[in-house]
Amino acid sequence: MLSSPQLLRAVWGLAWGITALLATVVVTRLAWHDGLWLFLLLNILTPYLYLPAWLIAPCAALARRWRLAATSLVVVVFHFHWVVMPLFPRSPPATLGRPLRVVSANLLVVNETPAVLAAELERFDADVYFLQELSSEWDEEFERRGFWRRYPFNQRYTGEDAFGSAIASRLPVRDIQVFWSSELPQMRGVLRLDDRDVDLIAVHLLPPRTQDYTRYYHVGAEELLTLVRRLGSRSFIVAGDFNSTPDSDFATRMRDLADDAWETGARGFGPGFTWPNGLFPYPPIRIDHIFVSRDLAVLTTRVGEGAGSDHRPVTADLARRAAFAR
Repeated sequence: MLSSPQLLRAVWGLAWGITALLATVVVTRLAWHDGLWLFLLLNILTPYLYLPAWLIAPCAALARRWRLAATSLVVVVFHFHWVVMPLFPRSPPATLGRPLRVVSANLLVVNETPAVLAAELERFDADVYFLQELSSEWDEEFERRGFWRRYPFNQRYTGEDAFGSAIASRLPVRDIQVFWSSELPQMRGVLRLDDRDVDLIAVHLLPPRTQDYTRYYHVGAEELLTLVRRLGSRSFIVAGDFNSTPDSDFATRMRDLADDAWETGARGFGPGFTWPNGLFPYPPIRIDHIFVSRDLAVLTTRVGEGAGSDHRPVTADLARRAAFAR
């Protein structure tokens, strides 16, 4: 049996081991981010992974173990910057023109209660819907409810393999078309809002749950980033199931080009987790996003219930920034 001093040394040794491991993960994220599949998986867990450092830092300080306290505090600072800082409230900008409500929802191709989720989506009374995992059964459900008639500017691509999609709008949208990225169907169109065009891009990337899938995920993410860069100064909304958390390399680079609606507008409480919505035994994460060009202000955003789906829908109210009026 260990004596009290030996037990204490073992506890502090474990604390040092955990802190060193977490500090190593921080360094790999800064140096290589999602460069390896293991790093990508660790970054997915960012909201939870560094929590031990929040306990170790004050305990080490109280025990006057200053090097351990300082090292773990550095980990805490990075965790705070990555997870907490983006959720600080921001002052709403001056806007003009009519507001625009958009919704992104992964329906789940095998949803057993489609009528419940469809009713929730209708209650949002959005102007534009970005829908993922649209199957023929889902298409028929929306048809029965008269949804497509109420949103006549629509394009649907039905699939039974979880990669069907749709853009549906009650405002004029032209040139709606399916395009292929990383061998998966995506969708785009051009919305006419007041006196200007807004490019719409509906996204569903392959989940990086295996190393083989991850290769396709990276290709799709790179192609999407290239597409957004080519839009230049145009107004745009990019929404869907990105299978990427805010801590992914993709999301970090995307925020260099656009605003993440959940982080820039008034929002509901908390980090806005959207998956797995109670359907799988995994810690919740946010992988469904709405990104907008910087000339569009995010007024409010929230997540819904998403009955029967492993994703919760995301809504955002947008308007033109007065500072970008021309």
